[in-house]
Amino acid sequence: GDEAGACEAATRAAGKAEGAGWEARLRAQLALADALERAGRGEEAAAASTRARAVLDAAAATLSPAGRARLRAVPAYRRALAVAPASVPVAGPNVEPPRWRALARHAKRIVREPRLGRLREAVIDAAIELADAERGFWVERAVDGRLKVRAARAFGADLRGERPSASVAARALDGGRPLVSVDALEDERLDAARSVHAMALRSVLAVPLPATPRPGARESALVLDDRLRPGAFDDAILRLVQDLAEIAAGALERAEAVRAQRREARRLARETRRLTARVESAEEELSALRGERPGPAFGGIVAESEPMRRALRLVERVAGSDAPVLVRGESGTGKELVARAVHQASPRRDGPYVSENVSAIPDSLLESALFGHVRGAFTGADRAKRGLFALADGGSLFLDEIGEMSESMQAKLLRVLQDGSLRPVGGEATTEVDVRVIAATHRDLERMVDEGRFRRDLFYRIAVVQVELPPLRDRPDDVTPLVAAFLERHAAERRVRVDRAAMSALRAFAWPGNVRELENEIRRALVLADEVIGLEHLSPKVRGVAEQAPADAMDLKGQVDALERRLIVQALEQTGGNQTRAAEVLGLSRYGLQKMMKRLAVPKPSR
Repeated sequence: GDEAGACEAATRAAGKAEGAGWEARLRAQLALADALERAGRGEEAAAASTRARAVLDAAAATLSPAGRARLRAVPAYRRALAVAPASVPVAGPNVEPPRWRALARHAKRIVREPRLGRLREAVIDAAIELADAERGFWVERAVDGRLKVRAARAFGADLRGERPSASVAARALDGGRPLVSVDALEDERLDAARSVHAMALRSVLAVPLPATPRPGARESALVLDDRLRPGAFDDAILRLVQDLAEIAAGALERAEAVRAQRREARRLARETRRLTARVESAEEELSALRGERPGPAFGGIVAESEPMRRALRLVERVAGSDAPVLVRGESGTGKELVARAVHQASPRRDGPYVSENVSAIPDSLLESALFGHVRGAFTGADRAKRGLFALADGGSLFLDEIGEMSESMQAKLLRVLQDGSLRPVGGEATTEVDVRVIAATHRDLERMVDEGRFRRDLFYRIAVVQVELPPLRDRPDDVTPLVAAFLERHAAERRVRVDRAAMSALRAFAWPGNVRELENEIRRALVLADEVIGLEHLSPKVRGVAEQAPADAMDLKGQVDALERRLIVQALEQTGGNQTRAAEVLGLSRYGLQKMMKRLAVPKPSR
């Protein structure tokens, strides 16, 4: 009696709900199915459940993807999925045409997207909408065989950290064919796929992208899933996603080609800058040969300042002779670079160049290192060894920090320089050698001579020509080109620049360690900076100079530089960035303006 009354009441309620909205009709049919089931009227209950699912499917077909996502949160929706199979095909004749139109709409967007990241997201968004899936993933197999998720989406939102079933993706990629599961939890093919059961997936679709013959191509697949609906992906949806995968494969190939072209363009731009710098250097050298201006640096030495150019002009003059050269300068000023440049510019360039720091070898071993030894000359001399003089025969021998040599070794070195012959330690026979000696020191050798700590005759023998290298603090014009050279040396594959404030601080610092210290500062800044080196990337001691600079109103050179920089900027602004006209306004040649802009770190105007 009660159950029969309940069935009648539920039947009347279902009839009244026919003219209402789909949610009211869905609830009424589900309530009727429950009442009929309790009354033992199974066939009628199944019919009511089928009508409920029909209401549900009809409503879902009319909703947007976002609306269908909200529909999944309705309890009645989940219950309708559980009590009855789908009564209306998700992608039947009445649904297919709109989805094909959606595919065409997405295809237009996908083929126009040149950025790989945005392209993958657009493809996944399209797949989710076309298949009415809950989640979508772009999975790629890396070189080492591991699967990587390149995009994870859910109705236009990122799903960072979420992953699809790796086993499903792997099966699709390994077989090269789509994998569709009507009910993943009951699918015997996926029994071993722990990820399917761990995620409680009901419907799964994995479609590999068609393979392309391009070099370095990676295997990729689109993976869609739904954790609530079994049978969510039918044959029609599979065909749509396969078509989408073909479109995605072509778009991916084009996007990767665009990226390769951009990478090549950046490489060519870097090469163009290098070649331009070489051309400018060659033009400067040609101008110097014509007597138009002082000659440039050579041998890889950066020299924009007049003190350094003066030193290198002397090097150019003496390189062609065999006269001994003494290079003087503080530590880190580039004495060995100059010594190597002397050798490379001399007639001995095809001979050996041998370098040794005298202060790094104990006095007891220095004689053997320079002149060699015979077998048995001393304990441990189990075989004969040639010395540095013999190794440098026909070329040049660079002896760094010669001021650290003991008086006894000074006498032995003098004998070799005077006679041109040497006797190995423990040997009796002498050997003739033809060696040009280039020495270097940071000490005041004249004072050491006066104090009796350095032989006068040896000093005159090695110092036939003296080249003084100025410290970096006395040639601030070299700081900017040195920084550019170090950026090229240590960050050739990166596009890094130094902003104006940081460059001013670098130019203002005294650099007690000279060029070597500046190079280490740039290497440190490159570790800390990305694309622009600013004050915050410099060490505190260098940054402190910039912070104190405004207080030094008596810094004449700094004030003049600031004035010149301001006038150049104003002239460029006034002439719209035209350097020729700006040079006329300032009363300079175009070449002179460009050199001043480079020295003062004035950026070139953008066009």
